Amino acid sequence: MGEANRLDGDVRSGTGEGAAFLALGWVRAAVRAQCGFDPFPGTLNVALTSSDSLARWRRILKESGVPLTAPSPGACGGRCFPVSVAGKVRGAVVVPDVTRYGEELLEVIAPVHLRSHLGLRDGDRVQLTLLSIEGEPWPTT
Repeated sequence: MGEANRLDGDVRSGTGEGAAFLALGWVRAAVRAQCGFDPFPGTLNVALTSSDSLARWRRILKESGVPLTAPSPGACGGRCFPVSVAGKVRGAVVVPDVTRYGEELLEVIAPVHLRSHLGLRDGDRVQLTLLSIEGEPWPTT
C-alpha cells in the first residue's frame, strides 16, 4: 500500500461528542450497513501532524465517502472513510456534518476500543491507511 493512502497522526483526547453521535441508533445501524461492523461507542481522535498527511486528507475529503444519512431533515448525518488502524484493525474515519473539530483532527471508529486494543495513549503516533469499502487500498489518482 502506497504512501498516498497513509495518514500519520498523534492520539489526542476528545470531548465525548463522537460517543454521543455513535450512541444514536440510526448511526450505529448505518455504520453496520455501510462499513460492516458494529462500532464501539466512542472514537479515537487522531491529529494529523504532517503537512503531507493533511494535504492527503484534504484530497480524500473531496471524495464522497460513505454516506451516513440522517433519518430526518435537520438531524446531523455525516460520511465515513474506511481505514486500517495501525495495520491491525479495520475501522473508519467519521466526518459528521456538524463538528467542532478542525479538518486536522480525525475521529476514528472501530468494532473495538482502539486505545485499549492497541495500547494507545495521548501523544502516541498512529498510522491510518485509507481503504475502499471493499477493504482494498483507497484509489489514488
